Amino acid sequence: MKIEGGDLRVRMTKKMLIEAFLELRREKPLRRITVSELCSRAGVGRGTFYAHYQDVYDFNEKLEGQFLEEFAATLRSALEYQENIQSARRVCRTVFALLEENEPLCQLILSSDNAQGAMRFIELGGRLCTECYKKFFGNVPPAKLSDFYRFVSSGCIACLKERLRQEVRPPVEQFADEMGEFITRGVRCLL
Repeated sequence: MKIEGGDLRVRMTKKMLIEAFLELRREKPLRRITVSELCSRAGVGRGTFYAHYQDVYDFNEKLEGQFLEEFAATLRSALEYQENIQSARRVCRTVFALLEENEPLCQLILSSDNAQGAMRFIELGGRLCTECYKKFFGNVPPAKLSDFYRFVSSGCIACLKERLRQEVRPPVEQFADEMGEFITRGVRCLL
């Protein structure tokens, strides 16, 4: 994830807070993380933290929001260049590469104790993909397009979660190609 805002010192502080936060989230649920603990782990003063965030929930919200903005821009860009339904492979490669590059954040959003973050992620993808589907399947009722997205995204997320649990993984391109193939073969229900 790109860290924006301010000079180098501000970006470095945010980077240290993000890394410490993601470490803590691997260890415990959000509700058990304190600002003091986060700042101590990051080596950042509490005053510095409070200059940018209200509490750990605000920090979590802003972190997820920034990642979801990057995800939306990446997905939107990939979908814009989709010439036909066979381009699902390219879309999958682009999206899964971003998710893999941001694995700790991806795991945070998809964690079992973060239903709201996962829902925001799924709904955002749904809006963007459904808009794209309308270009190829304009005569299909919107409810059916939404069901198709829910079906595909649920499968992709389940496969992604399993992939993230594995220590040894095939290249992300291979994984993305497999997901793209599942999507294009399953798309016959819309024709």
